[in-house]
Amino acid sequence: MFLLPINAIHSEFSSVILTKNAVVQSETGSGKSTHLPLWAAEHGRVLVIEPRRIACTALAEYLALQSGKALGEDIGYAIKLDSRYCEESKIVFVTPGIALKWFMEDKLVSFSHIMIDEFHERRWDTDLLLSLLHDHQQHRLILTSATIDTKPLASYANATVLTAKGRQFTVQISHISEHSQQMPSARDIEQRIISTLKTVIQRGETGDILVFLPGKKEIIQCVQIATGLYPNHQVIPLFAGVSDLHRKQALTQSSQQRIIFSTNVAETSLTIPNVTVVIDSGLERRTHQRNGRTTLSLQAISKASAEQRSGRAGRTQSGQALRLYGEHAPLEKMTPPELQREELVEAVLASASCKKALRDMTFLESLPEKSLALAEEKLQQMGAINSELMITDYGLQLFPLPIDTLFSHMLSVVKGRSEKETVADLVAGLSVSNKLFSIANSEMARDEFLRWNPKSCDLVTLVSIVRDHDCEGLMIDDELRKEAQALAKQIRNELGLPELSVSSRLKREEVLQQLVEKLPELVFVRREKRREAFGNGYLEVVLGRNNHFLPADEAAIIFNQFSLPGRGNKQTLTIATALAPIDISWIIESGLAECRVGECVNNSQDIKIAHDYYYANRLLKTVYVEPKEEDAIAVIVSQVIDGCILPSLKEKRETEIAAWQLYCQLNGNKKISVITFESWFTQELRELGVTSLEDMEMFSEDDFIYDGIPEWELSDFLSTYPQIVVLPDVTVSVEYFPSSKRIVLTYIKGDRKSDLKRWELPT
Repeated sequence: MFLLPINAIHSEFSSVILTKNAVVQSETGSGKSTHLPLWAAEHGRVLVIEPRRIACTALAEYLALQSGKALGEDIGYAIKLDSRYCEESKIVFVTPGIALKWFMEDKLVSFSHIMIDEFHERRWDTDLLLSLLHDHQQHRLILTSATIDTKPLASYANATVLTAKGRQFTVQISHISEHSQQMPSARDIEQRIISTLKTVIQRGETGDILVFLPGKKEIIQCVQIATGLYPNHQVIPLFAGVSDLHRKQALTQSSQQRIIFSTNVAETSLTIPNVTVVIDSGLERRTHQRNGRTTLSLQAISKASAEQRSGRAGRTQSGQALRLYGEHAPLEKMTPPELQREELVEAVLASASCKKALRDMTFLESLPEKSLALAEEKLQQMGAINSELMITDYGLQLFPLPIDTLFSHMLSVVKGRSEKETVADLVAGLSVSNKLFSIANSEMARDEFLRWNPKSCDLVTLVSIVRDHDCEGLMIDDELRKEAQALAKQIRNELGLPELSVSSRLKREEVLQQLVEKLPELVFVRREKRREAFGNGYLEVVLGRNNHFLPADEAAIIFNQFSLPGRGNKQTLTIATALAPIDISWIIESGLAECRVGECVNNSQDIKIAHDYYYANRLLKTVYVEPKEEDAIAVIVSQVIDGCILPSLKEKRETEIAAWQLYCQLNGNKKISVITFESWFTQELRELGVTSLEDMEMFSEDDFIYDGIPEWELSDFLSTYPQIVVLPDVTVSVEYFPSSKRIVLTYIKGDRKSDLKRWELPT
């Protein structure tokens, strides 16, 4: 190996970790990720936690190659769906999720040293793991970063700070902006990147070029443009779900000049050889809390991330970094920790699985109470944790599954082997990416798709893709399909289900009907006026731009959604990305719909009452039924309002109720609750124990007295504050609003053409 800046602290590091934990700070490209695991392995077995899968595999492959032994012997790795290591491996690279599962199983007893690399990324799982290890006190800890504030971290971890100064190669930094405080912007980002790229290539730069963009969408667009402009260059996309071919191309030097378009996946740990130029958009997609939900939005990177990105150009030779924002742009110093900006459901469940309540643990920063309480409430409703916040047997079933907690819960509540197989394959498809498939933008492709999947149901589509069925009219990402299939096989194995190759029949309706009953929060109905919006009484979602949900369908189970900041300061836009249409009748039959007693219809002595079924404040269906005993009061109230019985009661009591409300307001009681005749009369009937229309034969209007203004005052009050005013050629009703000192007149009848005069009205 080359001598790198990290070599300067070799002896000091080896001495410190004999007795104490270590926080190692050194610049990007100094050799932390490749050298420290080897030095630590001189003193015991080492577990290295890398924040990204691609870094895990790349570092393990590189160090195994340098050692001259096969990957999986002395040096190995374990990531979701893939592992190459053995019990004798001296160094094992893992992702934080794998490390948490191993900690839950045996407290990582087979490792003496735990290294958490790139700690400045502050993922929730690395923060949780550090807290667990800090309490456990059985391992020597090594925490590394190029940019984190080491003082509070060293104090928290009881560690010695080791600093390797100096960069192996210099990086010249330039800013391309209109003014020095210009922030990173997404406006015309692809055109600005390509323009900067042209300038670099025209200058005759011979090294490779690494371009940082916020996401896959921008990367694909830039790759398409650059491939057309530079056919003699190797143009490579690099992001989390990229194919093995593109990953190897990015990590292996080529005889052609390479242009690599990457997300933050290339920001840390990875050494991309021969990069001499970094072009930094200054943008990333980052989660944060907004109105109680985790939203994903385009944001400016922190100063720490900017340093990490520019350092990619100085790994193996001198280079330059071109930043598309001002030199003095007011960027955040550090990227906020995930525990501060995301929902905490996964963290609470993981902590409970390790026999710790998250709220009782010590972190570098205190946890947001609102997010913590919401997560605990959600998991208690699932039955995954108990009232003491400890894991239940059911929670222990959910945690090991390599999928989102909600998907695990969905899988657990469904009964029947074939039904479980269907949901296992569904959640595998949901877990990889919403880019697993798309429909070609042509009428022919859509017609083919609807002939194959006439209900346009994403459950059918996803399960069929995972099971390798012919899917007409679809464009399928083969790499993502392989990942989904591997995940489905792992889930099936965990649950003791048959192999994917011998799947049972797809049970669409059976699964959906069970989910309606057992996970009602997934059931949404379409808004009547805003047809692209759906609600479930607690949340509103809108259809994604590329959805293929049929306009005729009125209700759906929504399996997956993500939130984005909407317009305005207080709005959050939640996008539905995977839907299965369901019959509205299922919502009614399952008891989810609220039955409200509606109007009473009286045709030739045949009385029927309307049962209006509502869900998410939408009327789903009205059924006219013979009145039952529980409907009697609603029937009586309706008959009185229509004047069929006690014909003058409604008008008299409404006058008295309105007078009493005004009387109270004029006498300083401004908080009096609003009463209607219907609510008052309903309460009277209940207190009298009336159970049928026949009971009303015993009562007259005088038996229903409103306890308002005393009778001897009422007449004078109504003459001073009349509710009806009769004038020549016009009759109006009067409403009084004492707090704003105004009245509202409403026309009742008459043919007067001119406006009313103030002197005509009561004083």
